[in-house]
Parts: sequence; C-alpha cells; structure tokens
Amino acid sequence: MQDEGRTKLTMTDKGDKKETALAKFMDWATSTDQGEVQQYVEKLREQNAGISEDDLAEKIVSRKSLKNGFVGAATGLPGLIALPVTIPADLIASWRIQAFMAMSVAHVYGHTSKTTDLKTDLYLIFAGESAKEAVKRFGIEVGKAITKKAVQKYITRDIMVKIWSVLGRQIITKAGQKSLTSLLRLVPLVGAPIGFGFDWAATRAVGRFAIKYYGGKD
Repeated sequence: MQDEGRTKLTMTDKGDKKETALAKFMDWATSTDQGEVQQYVEKLREQNAGISEDDLAEKIVSRKSLKNGFVGAATGLPGLIALPVTIPADLIASWRIQAFMAMSVAHVYGHTSKTTDLKTDLYLIFAGESAKEAVKRFGIEVGKAITKKAVQKYITRDIMVKIWSVLGRQIITKAGQKSLTSLLRLVPLVGAPIGFGFDWAATRAVGRFAIKYYGGKD
C-alpha cells in the first residue's frame, strides 16, 4: 500500500512539473514572437493581395502544418536552453510552431498581445474541443463553440486562471500521444511517415480550432 501511495504521489508530482513547464512555455512563446508574427502575416498579405481573412488564415495553417510534419527535433530553437527539461525537446519544437501559427491566425483577425490575453487563448486553442468541457465544469455555457467573443462575454479573468490548470492537464495528456510517435521515429522506413502524419494532423487540428476561435461568431 505504501509503495502504491508513493507511485501515485510520484505520478502526480511529474504531472505538476509538466503543467508548470507548459505554463513557462506559454509565457515564453507569447513574449518572444510578436514582432516576427506581425512581419510574417504582413508579408503573406502582400504576397496574396486581396485575399480574405479566412483564406489567409487557412494558408498559414497549411504551411505550418507541413512545417511541423517535417520537424523532428528542436535543435537550434532560440531560447530553448531557458525552458524546463521536463518536456521533450521535439515536443517543445512542435508546440513552438503551433503557438506561432495560432498567434499568426490571431493577427489575421486583428488580435495582438495589446488586444487579447494570448496566453489564455493558447491554452484554449491547444486544448481544442475539450476546452468546452473544461469551461462547463465551472458552470459556464458558451454556446455551440469556444470563440474569442464567447470568452470575452462569459468568462472572467479569475475564472480563466482556474481553468488554466484543467486545460494544462488536458494538453499534457494529449502530448503523451506524441511521445509514442517519437519512439516510432526510430524505426526505419516506418517511423518517419508516422511521425510526419501525426505532427501534420495535430498541427492542422490546432490551426483549424484557432480559425474557429478567432474568426467564429458567438
């Protein structure tokens, strides 16, 4: 019984460390990329004159999904040394691309760090459809989907801080699936296609949710 108790405590402790590491990543991602995000989006606008916001957002998601499919490690990622080692480097690299993509989509729809809490947005977007269930735990109904307008209308800052913890656990749980693909990458001829497919699909799912979140109507 004592061993079982120690095992549960160890698992809980590891989970808490990963959630703390995720929070630090969110702080880092939202504080280092704003100028780069703006330049990236504006350059795409210039290259695609007359493109609608929705089509521009879709283009960003397609590009970043492909990029993440080809990323296998975080070698050379700026600021990586300052991040917690609790989370594998390849997962941080994947999150980095997804965070940049989500913030780029936000910029497309007119949201920046000056107009929105990007950290809160990223928690919701990374959690995806499960974010709605997390919000319901606090007695909040946001309609058919989680959108920026719904969050601004129904969720206070105090409640959102509490929701972070729930969303953090969900995001970490989803990240466990990537750990398996990281091992499969080591299998010749099999690992690479599986890794590519998983990272592409995961990033596209995050991107599609970001478009619904920022571009959707309450």
